[in-house]
Amino acid sequence: MELARKLVLAAVPVLALVLACGSDKAPPTAEVEYSIPQAVDQLLALESASFTLEHLQGTTVLVPGVLMTKAYGEVDIPDRFRVTVEAESVSPKTYIEISIITIENKTYMTGLFGRRWNEVPADTLPFNLSGLGQTLANIVDAIEEGRGLGQERLQGVDTVRLGGNISSEDLSELIPGAGSGFPVALELWLAPAGLLRQVKIIGRVVPTDDADTVRRLVLNDTNQPVTINPPE
Repeated sequence: MELARKLVLAAVPVLALVLACGSDKAPPTAEVEYSIPQAVDQLLALESASFTLEHLQGTTVLVPGVLMTKAYGEVDIPDRFRVTVEAESVSPKTYIEISIITIENKTYMTGLFGRRWNEVPADTLPFNLSGLGQTLANIVDAIEEGRGLGQERLQGVDTVRLGGNISSEDLSELIPGAGSGFPVALELWLAPAGLLRQVKIIGRVVPTDDADTVRRLVLNDTNQPVTINPPE
């Protein structure tokens, strides 16, 4: 009887693991701990990507009275990127499109209400995409209380979905205006081998954000050739 009891007790954790892996429930902590380092390694090796950063809820203040809703473009790591910013003025309510090109230590941007290119200081941008792979790797590596959120098919690719928490200052490399001490929740979608496909950023990052602001960053065309030249 004692031997049988020990065999049953030993089988319980194994059975629980099998059931968890065979269901839609969140993957075990061991899988989270394995996936995060994989994602960091993939990001450190990132050479180029196209991206979309959009607000699912809320906006980012570019300048008083002008709100950014979306940005998209291409990045050639470490120090070249081309971005289109979609924004709107508050009064009168007008759609605004801004183009940005950074080549090494020079940044060019079109005006808020015109298509003329001007050279501007890089620190005037609401985001920093230089060294994007390292920046995202640092953000992912800063995640605490990591947890599995199940699996999801995203744009035709099977992904593992993970969640965790960071502080707003952990995003300061990506968003220079990030505040300090705001709790932020992250959700990651990782393709096979840990390739980051999507990030959802939930909560206040910049002091002017609403508390329920939600941003989504999507990466595509990773490590594909991209050519970014100065504006003509």
